[in-house]
Amino acid sequence: MKKGLLPALRRGATWVGLLSAVLAITPTGAAAADSFPGGRPVTLVVPWPVGGVTDAASRILAKELGEQLGTAIVVENRSGANGRVGTDYAASARPDGYTLFVASAETHAINPHVYSSMTYEPVKAFAAVAPFALNPFSLVSRGDLKAESLQDIIALAKARPGELTFASWGVGSTSQIGMEMLKARDGLQLLHVPFQGEAPAVNALMAGQVDLMVLPAARAKALSADGKIKVYSTMTSERSFVMPDVPSLKDLGVDGIDVVNWFAIVVPAGTPDSVVQRLATAIDAIVESPAARTSFRALGVDVHPAMAPDELQRFIQSETERWGEVISNADISLDG
Repeated sequence: MKKGLLPALRRGATWVGLLSAVLAITPTGAAAADSFPGGRPVTLVVPWPVGGVTDAASRILAKELGEQLGTAIVVENRSGANGRVGTDYAASARPDGYTLFVASAETHAINPHVYSSMTYEPVKAFAAVAPFALNPFSLVSRGDLKAESLQDIIALAKARPGELTFASWGVGSTSQIGMEMLKARDGLQLLHVPFQGEAPAVNALMAGQVDLMVLPAARAKALSADGKIKVYSTMTSERSFVMPDVPSLKDLGVDGIDVVNWFAIVVPAGTPDSVVQRLATAIDAIVESPAARTSFRALGVDVHPAMAPDELQRFIQSETERWGEVISNADISLDG
């Protein structure tokens, strides 16, 4: 044997041995699901501030999911830029199942169309796991607007094109885009007045400074109790449990508009399928429980019907296309 070849072979044997040892202790496929999470804490990234509905619903899920998985679920709020700050952070996380992300219409269906400088495509950057909640919206007005029905609003807007105003909690928000859907359907000319957040927009509406707004149904119900705002319909195809006596758009003869924000758990693309399925199974068990439904409904949101990961992935893609068409037609941009 040539000089130097034996030491080389021995070195090679050593590396082969080390590689075999690593492979023996590295969980793959079904083994990854069996070992996950293995007592390690899991981080749930929420791209919105503490105290909002999304945050509160996410914390309910985190508590229940921790019990299902037998480990701590640590909620980490990374808010800003219409959810983009948290999305950027989660998209670059290691794809091992230990970083979960709360996706919504804003992060996955709206932001890709209102920002031209996105460095990734959310649908491709994440793998869908499971949905967990729905937040239905409603159409409201200031309390003294001379309109008693949706048809009255449409007639008033057409009689005074460009004069009626509507508030939102920001350019590119679900609140604005929901109204843009109605505008496009009926050819209405309304003046958009964006605010920095829901609270100042609602205050302006109650003060009579703006005429209309698309608002989460639970918030609308609470504010309508003293007559400071009027509620005309849910902006959905079905009535909401929040206001069962309020007609849906479908009840009023309006088809094709469904303004509902959805919350779903996604993980960085490349996360093992077995881990995705482990998480999906746990979340499905949570949303199907009466206790979770009660907790979510106390916030004004409802549980989302269960979807398999591949079904949810297709749903998110369809939502991206649906909201994107409205954004394009309304020429909405957050690029400044």
